[in-house]
Amino acid sequence: MRVNALAILLSVLVGTGVAQQPAESHMGLPQDWSTRHVLFTNGASPEIVAAAERDPRYFINWMLRSAGSLAPPTPTSHPPQLGLQTDWAMSLGPTGGMPVGETPAKYSFNVNGTPSCANDFVVFTVAAAPSATQANIVAFNNLYTGTTSSFCPFGPQTPPTTDYTQPTFMWSYAVGNNQAYLSPVLSLDGTKVAFVEGTNPAAFYVLTWVSGQGTDATHPVVPGAGGSSVATVNFTSTAVAGCPANASADSNSSAYVDYINDTAYVGADNGVLYRITGVFHGVPALQYCITVNAGKLLTSPVYDSIHNEVFVSDGYSVYGYTPGAAGFTLVKSIAVASAAGTDPIVLSPIVDPTNGFVYVFSRDDATNKDSIVSQINEVLTSQSVAIIGLKNGQYILDGDFDNAYYTTGPKAGAGTLYACGTDANNGNKPSLYALSFAAPNGVMNAAPAMSDDRHINPAANPNGTCSSLLDFFDGTTDRLFVGVGADAATTGGNQVTEWNVNTRIPSNATLPNNTAIGYWGGTSAFSVDNVSTEPQAASIYFGTLSAPPGGTTTPCGAGNFCAVKLTQSGLQ
Repeated sequence: MRVNALAILLSVLVGTGVAQQPAESHMGLPQDWSTRHVLFTNGASPEIVAAAERDPRYFINWMLRSAGSLAPPTPTSHPPQLGLQTDWAMSLGPTGGMPVGETPAKYSFNVNGTPSCANDFVVFTVAAAPSATQANIVAFNNLYTGTTSSFCPFGPQTPPTTDYTQPTFMWSYAVGNNQAYLSPVLSLDGTKVAFVEGTNPAAFYVLTWVSGQGTDATHPVVPGAGGSSVATVNFTSTAVAGCPANASADSNSSAYVDYINDTAYVGADNGVLYRITGVFHGVPALQYCITVNAGKLLTSPVYDSIHNEVFVSDGYSVYGYTPGAAGFTLVKSIAVASAAGTDPIVLSPIVDPTNGFVYVFSRDDATNKDSIVSQINEVLTSQSVAIIGLKNGQYILDGDFDNAYYTTGPKAGAGTLYACGTDANNGNKPSLYALSFAAPNGVMNAAPAMSDDRHINPAANPNGTCSSLLDFFDGTTDRLFVGVGADAATTGGNQVTEWNVNTRIPSNATLPNNTAIGYWGGTSAFSVDNVSTEPQAASIYFGTLSAPPGGTTTPCGAGNFCAVKLTQSGLQ
């Protein structure tokens, strides 16, 4: 089964023209923010499956969900992994870290083998201006190390030592002129990284990296020597036919790469949606654009390759566009949040082409009163809204779906969507909600199945905001991860909780299974990697959102933002 699945994947990658080199004895697995924004579930029609099989993300999603059956046998001589704890924390410098709501990108070198110390890596963008003493994009390898054990056979230092507690800076770059506060995207073979420099005028970069360049986050290099390079598209300040220059920042819109056509979609604060060609296999260039809503901050777009439609939000409504040879065509739009709010939707729509739904998370609704999750039919003509607390004082970020949503599906009335909303009595205090679905149409029920579980925060339940949520099924246990930060006026918070969601969280009195603390400002979004019994090789990755106040420290040193790895599993 494992060999056949990988053979199918390889044939798809080669058949779509996106393979960057001849077939080798390994098959890598890239994942980034976009991996969880297009859902492929069981129960699709033959026509949907046939269309989905052209998209590499279909197989990336399948392999992540099937990781328990794909994982090769591993030695049993190692002690079992311990619980939710900091395996390592590395400094990203004192100026900035992985930004709020954004996701590190993880590359696994061989999905059909043991996790690789040398070739698996994770990429963090850094919200700091690049300079000789500050990187704005870095990568780590030798990931599977920790304070208790490691199966990596070498130490990260140069020369090697017996210290197995930290990873290695694989590379560290100062790219362009401004901070990178959006999520990176990997090529299928992992050799290139696309990301956006968001400060006006926004720029789209494709970085070809070389291992060993740059020492750490405060000793980067400028790419351009030894085989490294950067291709740049100043997409908001460049004019092409039908697309005038309109220089702008980009606050909320990470690039979405369509691997099939080697194109990228990205928005900006001018309310314009752009299409860039030649991303990983040519010379990146702006092809065309369209004004969605002038002057509005666009979210990241998501491309549904099955229906050839790009979905994006202007912070208030969701829009669908068909990309053609010469431009975008508006399909439909639907209002979600009140125009009286201020950018209530900040992250990308989540698109489920299998069941025909689009999901967005908003800090206010049409009445500018409540935080909501909106499930919209994919033709954008109707929606079901669930209230998840009072209007939020900052923002509502993405929730995530449990394993039952993928395996049985909402149209069978199965599955749960977990979302972090607010306390029913206070819009500044975060709280966890569970949303359910009704057969036979899969419509989300307006009344949450579980409301207002405040145990994602300490007992004092201080003010703060949740990260995006992450659900990961390891073949046995379905786990939900939630990061929470506290505001400067309170203590507590700044933690990650882990929940066993093999069955839906039953009530708001339910406690998390594990908690890890000490992450100042809360956490960025999470990336996840392997299912493995090797010590430290089954992990989640994220960044801290602030440097600590005076007199306190982070796990990566006083005054620094951190890149962090935790074990996936609960205490054993």
